[in-house]
Amino acid sequence: MKLFTGVTVLGLLVLLVLGPSEAGARSCYSFWAEADQMGSHYRHIVYVENDCEYWLQCSVWTDVDPQPPKMMTVGPGMTEHAETNGGSRYDDPRAFGACHRK
Repeated sequence: MKLFTGVTVLGLLVLLVLGPSEAGARSCYSFWAEADQMGSHYRHIVYVENDCEYWLQCSVWTDVDPQPPKMMTVGPGMTEHAETNGGSRYDDPRAFGACHRK
């Protein structure tokens, strides 16, 4: 019973902090990064997959290039990508980002 109460309280806190539409949006999109080798360097690309039933406005970046973030709009059921670095020596970037309902 304590575990259920803790999960319920945590869920309510998420809804209070994010609002119902933002909490729902977080559960229906994902992102990941890939590195394409281009000669002696790597091109970092961040992908956003939108499984929501609405458009998303997203800001994405990697651990290698946190600023400036790249902005992208992703339609329902679509996957979009943005290049965050065209000349990196790192071959394993980690993707980060935030999306909200457009």
